[in-house]
Amino acid sequence: MTVVEIPMPDDWHVHLRDDEMLAAVVDYSARWFRQALVMPNLVPPVTTLEQARSYRDRILSSVSIEAPWFDPRMTLYLRPDLVADDLRHGWVERVIGGAKFYPAGATTNSDLGGTSLADFMPVLEVMAELGMPLLVHAESTDPDIDIFDREAVFLEREVAPLLARMPELSVTVEHISTSAGIDLVRAYPQAFGSITPHHLSCDRSDILANGMRPELYCKPVINSAEHRRALVEAATSGDDKFFLGTDSAPHPLSAKEARVAKAGIFNAPFALEVTAEVFFQNGSLDQLAAFTSTNGAARYGHPVSERRLVLTRHGDANPPRDDLLTTATGDQVRLFGVNEAALWAIDQVA
Repeated sequence: MTVVEIPMPDDWHVHLRDDEMLAAVVDYSARWFRQALVMPNLVPPVTTLEQARSYRDRILSSVSIEAPWFDPRMTLYLRPDLVADDLRHGWVERVIGGAKFYPAGATTNSDLGGTSLADFMPVLEVMAELGMPLLVHAESTDPDIDIFDREAVFLEREVAPLLARMPELSVTVEHISTSAGIDLVRAYPQAFGSITPHHLSCDRSDILANGMRPELYCKPVINSAEHRRALVEAATSGDDKFFLGTDSAPHPLSAKEARVAKAGIFNAPFALEVTAEVFFQNGSLDQLAAFTSTNGAARYGHPVSERRLVLTRHGDANPPRDDLLTTATGDQVRLFGVNEAALWAIDQVA
């Protein structure tokens, strides 16, 4: 039996959706995460402080378990017409934790995103003045670029020039999927990176080698074994520039297992178990707290949680977990990480 104790983690990238789906999934984030940086790509997107406040209220009212620690931090969808006062007031009130850039058409509900970061300079200058982080979905939408190279190309063409031009702007490269993302974050003092449980634990052979698995389709796509090893090295190194962002993104099976599958993996229920297993297999459980609980809190300007969790890995697997969730309207969502969940138990320290 292996036991590791960590401060209560934060999830620095999560999709909680809205309405019935929100009600079905939010408790999984509230149970083990102190804070959640919530993405704004609803329909319509969250682009104003009023919308962010309203969405936060809906999230908190949807939590059905006892979780007084749970604090969702909202993000605004980066648009050229974002109101500067919304950014300022939302940041001071600690309602808004950042603004998110989506390349138009890159992923779910990103059609209102941009084509170039350079088009947003007036908004980015306000963010730099405030110290508000820019959150970037780093993925080219150029159809001539191979799908497995799109992160690296976007970083080279868009993110690196912005970081060089605006050293005062703090940037998180979200859900890094390649060694190019790791290298860029390490090259610029004001750059940081979130890494997901699924990019740490899977490579593209898991998706394709033994039958197509649409539940593992996400954006940016899960890449090669070589890139996965680079992500694991960064996550387990203790480097304070990297931290956990689950990018948990639920879709009903009718959309995930369709002829054209939606991108997104619902990993919130077992994100910690999957991450812990990666660190265990790498012999790096002593660095788990840094990745899940310390680095991200420092990056976003928060103290480490005083609450603590104990994760226990048993020698024998527990009975397998159900891998489907059903919403109030009957939609089913497939859960990621049931195999790892059978190996681990989590408890909160009294």
